[in-house]
Amino acid sequence: MKKRICYVEISSPSGEKIIRNIAIKGNVIRKMGSVTAEAKVSLANLNKDDIEYLSTYMSPYVDHSKNKTMKIYAGYEESGYGVIFDGDITSAIPKNGVDIWLDIEAKSNYFNRQNIITFSIDSPIEVEKFAQKIAELLGVTLQWRSNSKKYIDSFVFSGAKAKLIDELNKYGDFIAFLDNGVLKVLDKESVGTQEGSSDGVKLVNSFSGLIGSPSITEHGVSFKTLLDPVLSPGDLVRLESEKYPVLDGLYQICELKFNFSTHSKEFYCEIKSKKEWSANL
Repeated sequence: MKKRICYVEISSPSGEKIIRNIAIKGNVIRKMGSVTAEAKVSLANLNKDDIEYLSTYMSPYVDHSKNKTMKIYAGYEESGYGVIFDGDITSAIPKNGVDIWLDIEAKSNYFNRQNIITFSIDSPIEVEKFAQKIAELLGVTLQWRSNSKKYIDSFVFSGAKAKLIDELNKYGDFIAFLDNGVLKVLDKESVGTQEGSSDGVKLVNSFSGLIGSPSITEHGVSFKTLLDPVLSPGDLVRLESEKYPVLDGLYQICELKFNFSTHSKEFYCEIKSKKEWSANL
């Protein structure tokens, strides 16, 4: 059996606290086109100092002008692990019982919804460079996977930083969204190639982690795989099903739910995807 890796890294302006060797369980939901990913995680076997620190100072209501963030790492020792969530803590509440669990909830881009700015551009700029400026304002990196060459003549904005992504989506035939500290911009009609395999697409079958059989949805298929930190919304996957080969083909991940636990069987991804008709791969 593969050895699981799962831990959290919590950061505040005063420093980082990496919490390992604990019982942890929870889930993360990330969607293509959404500016907010959500995480709910429960930690057990914490020491008293950690519980006090996390349930008091990490609260968004304590010095809410300073951001407190959480990263969740998950994967396997043999095949690698990575960040499956990167966002802002919204609550940390102890729950009494035989074991004391600390329930933490977090959302991406939450702090930016409360951060009001004024931003303007007074000369023509390529939409890709415009997206880069927005990424810099949000403190994230840009992943540009669009063919748009549009120019923006001028731009004036006053409001919450998080709303800048909504403004970007008005300027092209693409989908811009925030995912795990990355501002992704993807063409609506074709997402093109990507890193991961010989043809730029991750193969999903029974050998690579497919669990059970896929099921048909309105726009594509839904399926379950072993937890894979490499997967992210907007990515292409090539599905191969032994039981339902008619469903084999190229799909784009629309919604990704990570379910994880260090002390029970939950350690997998639930994926909703749409059929990718236009990618010539």
